[in-house]
Amino acid sequence: MNRVYLVAWTVLLLFGGFVIHESLQISYYGMDFGPGPGFFSFWLGVLVVLLSLWEIKKTLPHFRERIPADFLPDRAGVRRILALIGAMTAAVLLMGTLGYSLTILFFCVFLLRVLATQPWWVTVLLSLTASFGTFHGFRSLQVFLPVGFLGI
Repeated sequence: MNRVYLVAWTVLLLFGGFVIHESLQISYYGMDFGPGPGFFSFWLGVLVVLLSLWEIKKTLPHFRERIPADFLPDRAGVRRILALIGAMTAAVLLMGTLGYSLTILFFCVFLLRVLATQPWWVTVLLSLTASFGTFHGFRSLQVFLPVGFLGI
């Protein structure tokens, strides 16, 4: 398993470096006051790089261990992975038509009922919070998410 971890942390290390590189292409400081658009992405990239290096350091001594035979998913696992990829693709495609709130509501219901088989009360509570709660939270920060044909 440690070889898999090493590959995953190396990919994240490279991704963190890419985020740092790209964040340096945009403004680090804001125009009026406070940080600019490059501030958060730069420090997020630094954090990803540091955590990746930490985990690579922890993983290297155990590099010779073999990958378990049951590491790859079985047929049911592959179906769940494909269902998740399909749901994410549908969410991206429906975001413009249905808007953020309804798209995320349907996406969360699918995840919690079909893939995770949560009780209905948990599904309803988490889906409403994730969809409408985050929509209004972002709106209070003046970040406007897509609104669908129903206006919500």
